[in-house]
Amino acid sequence: MVKDGNMKFVILLSLFLSLLFSIIAKTSPNVIVVLVDDMGYSDLGSFGGEVRTPHLDRLAENGLRFTQNYNSARCCPSRASLLTGLYSHQAGIANFTGRDSTDRLGPAYLGKLNKQCMTLAEVLQGVGYSTYGVGKWHVGHEELPTDRGFDEYYGYVRGHSTSQWKAGNYKRLPEGRKEELKYKDDGFYATDAFNYYAIEFLKQAKKKGDPFFLYLAHSSPHFPLEAPAETRDSYLKTYRKGWDKLRKERFEKQKRMGLVTDSWKFTDLSDVPVDRDDIANQYAGKPNPNWKDVPQNRQEDLVYRMATFAAMIDHVDQGIGKILSLLEKGGDLENTLILFTSDNGACYEWGPFGFDQSSRKGFTKLHEGKDLQNVGGPGTYHSVGSAWSCLSNTPLRMYKHFNHEGGNCSPLIAFWPQGINKANRWVRSPVHLIDIMPTLLDVSGAKYPKEFNNEKLTPIEGMSLSPHFNGILKSKERVLCFDHFDSSAIRKGGWKLVRGNNRYKNRTWELYNLDEDRCETNNLIEANPGKAKELEAEWLAWAKRVKVNPYYLHKQANPPVQEISKLKRDAQGFYLLKHGDQVPRENAPVFSQKAIEVKLSVTRGKEKSGVLISHGGSRSGYSLYLKDGIPLFSCRLDGVLYTYRATQILPENRISLSLIVNPAGQVSLNSEDEILIEGKLPSLLKNHPQDPLEIGNDSLSTVGDYHINPRFKGFIHQAKLKLK
Repeated sequence: MVKDGNMKFVILLSLFLSLLFSIIAKTSPNVIVVLVDDMGYSDLGSFGGEVRTPHLDRLAENGLRFTQNYNSARCCPSRASLLTGLYSHQAGIANFTGRDSTDRLGPAYLGKLNKQCMTLAEVLQGVGYSTYGVGKWHVGHEELPTDRGFDEYYGYVRGHSTSQWKAGNYKRLPEGRKEELKYKDDGFYATDAFNYYAIEFLKQAKKKGDPFFLYLAHSSPHFPLEAPAETRDSYLKTYRKGWDKLRKERFEKQKRMGLVTDSWKFTDLSDVPVDRDDIANQYAGKPNPNWKDVPQNRQEDLVYRMATFAAMIDHVDQGIGKILSLLEKGGDLENTLILFTSDNGACYEWGPFGFDQSSRKGFTKLHEGKDLQNVGGPGTYHSVGSAWSCLSNTPLRMYKHFNHEGGNCSPLIAFWPQGINKANRWVRSPVHLIDIMPTLLDVSGAKYPKEFNNEKLTPIEGMSLSPHFNGILKSKERVLCFDHFDSSAIRKGGWKLVRGNNRYKNRTWELYNLDEDRCETNNLIEANPGKAKELEAEWLAWAKRVKVNPYYLHKQANPPVQEISKLKRDAQGFYLLKHGDQVPRENAPVFSQKAIEVKLSVTRGKEKSGVLISHGGSRSGYSLYLKDGIPLFSCRLDGVLYTYRATQILPENRISLSLIVNPAGQVSLNSEDEILIEGKLPSLLKNHPQDPLEIGNDSLSTVGDYHINPRFKGFIHQAKLKLK
């Protein structure tokens, strides 16, 4: 029984919290954070672009435009930084999601949000906000958005992308929640559905009366490029001008609007990153081609790709207009803080002509004639390519993945009628996605705790944007650091030290004075070696602090992965592999439309889970693995998962396994003379994946729905693979 004194205390505490939340509800602003995916620096009309974005332009003209807003150079690490106020390494997503590489690389490489951080939703939920999420999650599927502070969610939680045309790819959370808006594939388009759900959640928030936080994370305009044909076709005439003419038009517009000053120089087309020739369209390490040098039929293919890209942004903007209309009608617009940005610069993947996943030869397909009408429609898969991405990033250099300005600098718009003084200003001080957490703490009155859910938290790294709202400029001596797949940078004051990785033609450090050379055109490394060494030392100290591998030394629980450049075969034609091998895509056997035979000699011991062999990821591939000691075979065909499960536990002692996928798609797994698995795939495996062939792990995007650490900690004595 509860004693009277304790009961009185509980009642008083309850009344106090109700009063506190009531006060907060009357004074705290509503917050909407809109994040788009792979949109370039100048795609918006308010940053120089020709895409129709009247509603976002309205926010810019009645708010602030930040010219030096930095991100983490790629989708998932940027999301980790935005959601937590930490460098992505501190949040557990140094490079990418979908793999736990902590035993090999250290704690920064967990592949999902760790427990030593809080999300924006968790913090705001703690001070009475209703919290809503829509769209792309991409910070680890092991925990759902509703596990990390969101009351309601609609979107997708696995992978970097999925078809915009398939309603079944998206889900309403929490599990069991009735879908307010029911869709079938016919008429479904994800960007519009995200906008509709944003509005639905805002209506729910209005009824509750609490301040709300909405995180609207669009997957547009990330590949696959998909958009309604009517909107796409409205842009065809524009993009027939080509990227050279449009880049000049954007730059002139940027001058007229005051974005570009004398320190900005118009740049040449960026180099195509170094990759295999079929991926880079024979332009690896070379500048993108001039538009006039592209054959006319290829030009028209590229026009349709870019028109689809623009249409995706157009539909994002249409949704913003509907959100603004709803807020105005409800009287909520004046006290709503809206932040809009992109997770990185425009995406180069893979070469100037883009790629098509369904292509059988390389990645790039030429679309001609009637086939052009299908570009961006259901069942298609396209990217825009590196040359159009040079247009999107005008006038900045390079792209997503790299930490040059074209990769890690995005437009940022802040709109808040009651909270921003002297609107329609350019803010030229450097800021970062890590600043959104301290900004929302500031405006909501929330405090960031030292512990949460019995976990000690990493202190946040960012700085509030509130002084900019009031017209108070920050010091230019702020230090920001970057590292993504060994592409590294440090920004200190006006100086920036940056280097590319093995996809950049020059791996050495470059030094720029951004106050005088905003677009990184004049490398000053030879003229200022002392400044370069000073910045490199400061970057190295940061790298050790946030545990960037290999600068952070740690104890390895397992031997490092052995990357194989060339496989050996036995007399029967089997490729010979061993535990821990990782065969890069370019050296792995191409299984497309092939029968497969795998022979393994395995000692499970006490280990009950882990991958024995995998090749592929969330779009295409296969995996043989153990779960609770039971063998399972999973296969991905165009993203659709097929899984076949044995009925008995694998013995602990050494055993031989034989896996066969025959030409008819029949699957069988045998142990000695005993059949463990039988099944039938609708077709043979398709589409040679980006992911490596691995023995004992599935370290990139996963084939199976594992919900486990994929690394197998038993022992694989021998692995043999043959394709027929």
